Amino acid sequence: MRSAAVVLVALVLAACGNSSTGPGAGFECLGKALPTTAPSTIHVTGQTKYNALNPTALQSASVRAFKTSDTTTALDSTTSDGSGNYTLTIATGGTPVDGYVRVTKTGYLATYGFPAVPLSADATDNILVLTSSEFGTLASLVGESPTPGDGFIAIVVTDCAGNPLTGATVASNPPGRIHYNAAGAPSSSATSTSTDGVAYIFNVAAGDVTIFGTASGHTLRQHVVNARANAVTLTQIQP
Repeated sequence: MRSAAVVLVALVLAACGNSSTGPGAGFECLGKALPTTAPSTIHVTGQTKYNALNPTALQSASVRAFKTSDTTTALDSTTSDGSGNYTLTIATGGTPVDGYVRVTKTGYLATYGFPAVPLSADATDNILVLTSSEFGTLASLVGESPTPGDGFIAIVVTDCAGNPLTGATVASNPPGRIHYNAAGAPSSSATSTSTDGVAYIFNVAAGDVTIFGTASGHTLRQHVVNARANAVTLTQIQP
């Protein structure tokens, strides 16, 4: 659950280029096996924010971590402080944790942050929450009409170091309506990611969704998230 995974609109970082041999700079982790062990305890820290146009610290938000296999028993829970900061302490049992962070507060859509890979070390997860009105504006900007009961997924496509990738494309199974940012704003016509690496999937069936991505001629690591009705799901795609 890295910081790049969870900003909806406007991470402005430079994407890495490719080299002439091997997978290319930024793609060194492509196809490599994931860790099979983890420290007994890991920490997920971050900041909750609101106001999509001018992200501002959100205090007193409920922040909870869950395993994907158990959506009712929290691994840890806390409340964001006056600066929006939070820390979760998660017991791993020595193996990477396949899970997510949930942020809720009255007046905002519930937001679920899924990492690109199971957590095997401390991580940062900064989460921007939206109001229903802000989500409606986002949908309008890309020319979509949200279908009641469907899910919504916001994605940042990054290289192995977490730098957003330009020119990447995403897909999902089941499919949804895909859009991208252009020049830092949601676009109805963009066909691949801009410098912020941001993509959106609207009107995807609620439930488990497999996320795919391609960038610089490479097929990126796929993973499964859970899209929920009337909520926001955030995730990252990486090699």
